[in-house]
Amino acid sequence: MKVQQEIPAEKIADIDRAKTRHEASISSRRWSIRDRINQVTIVWLIVLVCIPLSRIVSPNFPSFTQINSVLILSLFLVAVGFGQGLVILTGGIDLSVASVIGLGAFVTGILANAGVPVLAATAIAIGLSALFGFINGLFVAYAGFPPFIVTLASGTILASILLGVSKGAPAQRSPSVLADIFSGRIAVMGVPTPIIVLVIVVLLGLLIQNRTRLGRQAYCVGNSVRATQIAGLSVPATLIAVYAVAAAFYGLTGVMLLGYSSGADLNIGASWLLPSITAVVVGGSSIRGGAGSFLGTVGGAVLLTLLGICISAAGIPEGSKQVLYGVIILLALVGARFSQRGR
Repeated sequence: MKVQQEIPAEKIADIDRAKTRHEASISSRRWSIRDRINQVTIVWLIVLVCIPLSRIVSPNFPSFTQINSVLILSLFLVAVGFGQGLVILTGGIDLSVASVIGLGAFVTGILANAGVPVLAATAIAIGLSALFGFINGLFVAYAGFPPFIVTLASGTILASILLGVSKGAPAQRSPSVLADIFSGRIAVMGVPTPIIVLVIVVLLGLLIQNRTRLGRQAYCVGNSVRATQIAGLSVPATLIAVYAVAAAFYGLTGVMLLGYSSGADLNIGASWLLPSITAVVVGGSSIRGGAGSFLGTVGGAVLLTLLGICISAAGIPEGSKQVLYGVIILLALVGARFSQRGR
């Protein structure tokens, strides 16, 4: 007759802990899949659905020309959205977008027209933009002021300085090289150069946000400043770097817009602030920071660009775009709130 061996209490406790860890791991994987679907897949599915539905607006849609235009125009919003998304990832928000875009366009135009090589003028413009973001980061990191107050004030000051320096001069003429590149006049193997630049910007953004120390620390700061400090990471250094990199992308956007429009005045960035926030929020990033996907931001930028083209084709007033962006932000925030409650 076999005697049933009693299992020690310590062994039972170990089994229970292992079972709990296993169940938590399965649950975590399920939520990870759900999060990815919410943040990235859905926005790209909406884009794919909206392309054939655009025929309701115009019988000429969808077409190769339409898709080509959407991708070219998405370049600028993707670049601005990356910078804004990086700031939002840390729990902040950048309201100096318009002024820094104007800075990038103005400096590039005035230097190039003065005889400075275009590449050098572009580098100086982006460098000055990054310096401005560096100063923003200093105030956010050390002064303790809310990011939206700091960036709103600094953006207003920068806009006033640019207005004073330009003395109300007309729009800066775009160098022919930039105009050829960003207007789509040049193509490589049949692909317009703005689309090639779009691919480069997307890859660079994914690399910075997902594969660099800066990107990982931005996630950490957005999730918990205290935990980041306990982990031995410098919160001020991260914030300063984030605002500098974001401003560099805004300046780059100004350079690209200068080329696309064959000229630019100081108000060239005025219409990009709200869309940049909208693209980030629609892409699934948390407005409170700590969670987000640049691939989702890219999808949000493409979707907003497609909707903007459809609005223009339908003859709806341009101001309706801003209303649409505001409504989309509210809907995205409401959806995020219900998603959190469901979780």
